[in-house]
Amino acid sequence: MRCKMCNVWEAARKEEELSFLEIKSVVDQCRQWGVEEVNLCGGEPLLSDICLDIISYAKESGMRVILTTNGTLLNEEMAKRLVDLKVDIITISLDGARPQTHDNIRGQQGAYDKIIQGIKNLNYFGKGSGPVKVLILTISNYNLDELEEYFSLAKTISADALYLTPVVLDNVRLYMQGAEDKKQDLWISGERLLKLDEVVDRLTILQKERYGLNYPSFRLLKKYFRGQVTAQDWVCFAGYRRFVLVPSGTVQMCGEAVGNIRSTPDIRKIWTSQAAYRRRRQIKKCRHFCLQDCHARQESATLRDIVQHSFAKQR
Repeated sequence: MRCKMCNVWEAARKEEELSFLEIKSVVDQCRQWGVEEVNLCGGEPLLSDICLDIISYAKESGMRVILTTNGTLLNEEMAKRLVDLKVDIITISLDGARPQTHDNIRGQQGAYDKIIQGIKNLNYFGKGSGPVKVLILTISNYNLDELEEYFSLAKTISADALYLTPVVLDNVRLYMQGAEDKKQDLWISGERLLKLDEVVDRLTILQKERYGLNYPSFRLLKKYFRGQVTAQDWVCFAGYRRFVLVPSGTVQMCGEAVGNIRSTPDIRKIWTSQAAYRRRRQIKKCRHFCLQDCHARQESATLRDIVQHSFAKQR
């Protein structure tokens, strides 16, 4: 993919990626440490030759596994293997209700159709007992007009839960740049803010029918795009609730390196290092609220609360 709102693809270096043995060591340490869940994300994790091996080992180790994917590689064979491996949650990025919208945002023609078919494949092989399927949409000016349509699409393709997250102007460094950057066409501003208000209000009503969208990042969308989110609204837990390991072995806290497992194999030493301590102090002082639930919200250690709330609505 060549996503307009994220440049992580520019930094991918396959030759630098960790080996399966290195990742097994991390999984072993995490299990001994009491970590219960691993989230394989990217980039695109299914491009890795060892992704399925990692999933299998994590499951054998008694951990829950979340797979975050762009959905284009979920052909019949892959869908069946993921179901057989008993992946707990598969989150699938779908950034529009219409093919042209999603494909434009993601920079690959035909991606939308592959994703829809991939979800159908998961439905077929899962047959009620497969992974929980969560659709993720990054809200921007490009797809704002389709959010109600997207809600209907999710029900049509039997998505179990929805997670709507706002665009971050630099999704690698994970904080807002200057005000000038907000003038880019991804950002919702000016008269479009009234449309945002209308859509959020409508979705707030619609979600009572099925999907639970009552999480803080959704409730704060109006304030977020107006630059009005305050420390009273939002607390970031980056560096506290998740151990973020990138493919090169670097451990990051909100996009900044605090160590590397190749030079420091003991992950607890990295977690308790002076570099980690300094980064946490910076994060606590940060006021560039990005509303990224991967790092924030007290209940965001996993997607389970969002998923469980969705299922409660369906019952």
